[in-house]
Amino acid sequence: MRRVLLALSLLPLASCGIAPSNSQRLTEAALEMNTATRFGRMDVALERVGSKARQDFMSRHAAWGTRLRVVDVEFGGFEMTQRDEAEVYLDVLWLRNDEVTVRTTRVAQSWRDERGHWELIGEERRDGDTGLLGEPPPKQSGAGDAASAADMGRQPGLSLHTRVIRDE
Repeated sequence: MRRVLLALSLLPLASCGIAPSNSQRLTEAALEMNTATRFGRMDVALERVGSKARQDFMSRHAAWGTRLRVVDVEFGGFEMTQRDEAEVYLDVLWLRNDEVTVRTTRVAQSWRDERGHWELIGEERRDGDTGLLGEPPPKQSGAGDAASAADMGRQPGLSLHTRVIRDE
């Protein structure tokens, strides 16, 4: 009787050992890495960046916290491109320290599962404003140009919007 009670009492514990799925591990890794990056914890973020991509990642994010401020990072989902590779999408709200224009950039990150450990292997701007990932700032237009300062860095037809906050 004691053996039956012991077996029944351990049964709920056995069900807790279900391993997370591949997509759950990817989501956790991407959220952890991007949250750490957003708050300037590059030491934590680099643990999730592949060794071949680390130098590029550090140079692309060098301005974060110094020349630009990340206001928010929104996880936009992911797409499994192969069994062990995925693309993660982020929408980043940010501004340059010397401006009041809040910018939006969509970033696509490439991830690979290296023996049970998801790693960032690359990232690129897919939409929105330039400058977030170390791209050179857009060239300033002349005084007679019809483009407004808020549209600098935007390309025609993009779906993400730039917001200007003015203190009046």
